[in-house]
Amino acid sequence: MFSFLLKLKRRIKRLLKVQTESRQTLSHSTRGKILRMSYLLVATILIGVLYPGESLYDPLDMPLRGEVSFEDVIAPFPITVFKTDRDLKEEREVIRMAAPPVIDCDTLVLVQVETALDKMLKFVDSLRTGREGIAPDTAELINIISDRYLLLSEGAIRQTLQVPNLDSVGLRIRTIFRKVIYEIGVLPDNAVIPQTPNKSILVRRGAKENIYARDRLHQLAGANVQFLTALNRLYAVDSIDVEYHYLLGRSFIRPNLRVNKAEYNARIEKELEQISNVKELVSQGDIIIRSGQRIDQRQEQILKEMTRLQRSQASEEGFIKPYLPVLARIALVLSILALLFAFLKFFRKELYASNQKLLAILLVFAAQLFLMQLVDRWELSGYLYPVAFAPIVLTILFDIEIGVMTTIVLAMLLGVMHRFDFDLSLMVVTIGMSAAFASRSVRRRSHFFRIMGFTALAYVLFILIVENLKLNPGADLMSEVGFGILNGVISSFLVIGVLPVFESLFSITTDITLLELSDMNHPLLKRLAMEAPGTYHHSIIVGNLSESAAKAIGGNSLLCRVGAYYHDIGKIEIPEYFVENQLGIKSKHEMLTPSMSSIILSSHVKKGRLLGEIHDIPDDVLNFIEEHHGTMVQIYFYSKAMKETNGQVDKDKFRYPGPKPQTRETGIAMLADAVEAASRTLDDPKPARINNLIQRIIDERFQSGELDECPLTLRDLARIKDAFAQVLIGAFHHRIDYPKKEEADK
Repeated sequence: MFSFLLKLKRRIKRLLKVQTESRQTLSHSTRGKILRMSYLLVATILIGVLYPGESLYDPLDMPLRGEVSFEDVIAPFPITVFKTDRDLKEEREVIRMAAPPVIDCDTLVLVQVETALDKMLKFVDSLRTGREGIAPDTAELINIISDRYLLLSEGAIRQTLQVPNLDSVGLRIRTIFRKVIYEIGVLPDNAVIPQTPNKSILVRRGAKENIYARDRLHQLAGANVQFLTALNRLYAVDSIDVEYHYLLGRSFIRPNLRVNKAEYNARIEKELEQISNVKELVSQGDIIIRSGQRIDQRQEQILKEMTRLQRSQASEEGFIKPYLPVLARIALVLSILALLFAFLKFFRKELYASNQKLLAILLVFAAQLFLMQLVDRWELSGYLYPVAFAPIVLTILFDIEIGVMTTIVLAMLLGVMHRFDFDLSLMVVTIGMSAAFASRSVRRRSHFFRIMGFTALAYVLFILIVENLKLNPGADLMSEVGFGILNGVISSFLVIGVLPVFESLFSITTDITLLELSDMNHPLLKRLAMEAPGTYHHSIIVGNLSESAAKAIGGNSLLCRVGAYYHDIGKIEIPEYFVENQLGIKSKHEMLTPSMSSIILSSHVKKGRLLGEIHDIPDDVLNFIEEHHGTMVQIYFYSKAMKETNGQVDKDKFRYPGPKPQTRETGIAMLADAVEAASRTLDDPKPARINNLIQRIIDERFQSGELDECPLTLRDLARIKDAFAQVLIGAFHHRIDYPKKEEADK
């Protein structure tokens, strides 16, 4: 996975033509200027059109919901406010939820039930009177009744035959049927009532309609329970046989209600058709908003409709007029971004001439605006805007000057695009400046806790001052303070996550990355120490020399030290071919031709570059590998070849591939590498000899033209010489000759 990401990163860098600052060709050509102007125009159009996501045609000074109007807003013409799709959807949903299910009641069912009950009782009574002398509980009578009334139980029939007055039984059951069971009605077991939030139902009895609570309806099983309950209440006053009446009466209960889904849906459709899409009518001259009034949702909709009508009227006056608000918005963005470009052109020419650095700055702006858009879309507090993000990133990637300037530009841009919001501009300047100054010297990840603390503190102080001026309630104030502290923490974590992406894609090496690379436990440095110990110790001393010299001339001392650590990592592959790793054994070059030896020695430059890319070493450090030898001639093998061929040798075949040092730091590394190697040949390293050696090597590199392409001055070279001498004299300091043990005993 790691190797895949590395390959993807290299492809993107090749696509963007990204190089380190020292390898960049500063584009002063017409093509480069056109590309920079393209960056400016594309960024302007994208920001002007896509940010902040509100309607492009709405005036930037139109007050929105929750804001206070500073003047009366009067309707210049009649305004018809239409319902939004959401309003219509909600209204339709309300109608559907409010409509009660429609149930038809069959009134004939009760008549049929009572008739059936009376017929059964008369039939039993006739059987009893017609069969005198026969016991009424005989099996013959029971069978006759069971055959006709299949639902009646044998117990109910037997008791019915024994009851002397069946008229009173029928009266009791009919009374309960009318007043309890069929007061509303009975649903069949398989009836399905539409499940709606409305707890009412509509029961139709012919032309008459009544509304009842849904829980008053019962299916057949529930009707039986109601019947038994009514009998129990009657028993309290009449001492009837409840069980007998229940067994008899339940056999005649039948459903009389039916859910009419077609009528229910038809009534809903009829009400939906009557919905009007007009929400409100505003007459000309009506006051929409009074001065000092806070805008609510209704007033905001009226204003939006008013601006829409104004655009429609403007389109009738000319093709271009409706687009003037858009063009004005884009012009404002263009003027603000042009200010940033002008600053870079006149005060930071090296950045302005680097198209990839300009692209990096614009992408940081894009990330900042995207984060702002997320907060707007989620309708969160304005104090959750991560306005410290861009200032922190740009200060770490470049310097405090760029961080401060971009903060000012960002404040202007956000203030304008958020409808001339002065509070937001002030917050961006205050928080952004604080975050930028807290980020001016970040050399390890733990320094982000300092940035986090300063940013959170800046938020807290800003909120306390601004909100107290507004006389906000204490509860709101504390919640806003909490948002500010949270924002300071989140902004710092966002920077930690995003920073490596910008460093890697645009070949920008920060001090944080350099300090991580300076760890001697890095896999490459550990391999170098184990497989090429002589080269490892050589690199450590070169690092000390380079760091001291860089400090003396005001260069990047950390980059010098780290670059020196890795400048010879290519020797890991074949350490035995380099003299510092031979440790007294016979040199392998004695068996090779001078040209072959030259190729082997030169190969450590290319191998080192490839090895560094595999381990994702930044380009600024990899440049030390390629530039620390420049295009110097390998004098030893060149001289050996001259002797063997009597002077018939192409000198260029014994040169290192280069390029020559492009920066002060790689120039220092070239000098330090040569000085450290030569200092090993001194038999008596006295200060005078060390000084002469350093001066000779610096003169050779200067006269050979190896330092022509790096910005080292003669004054710099003099200071570098003194710095080298101080380090080497300390390294070769004199020790007293301690007496041996035998001599001390005497």
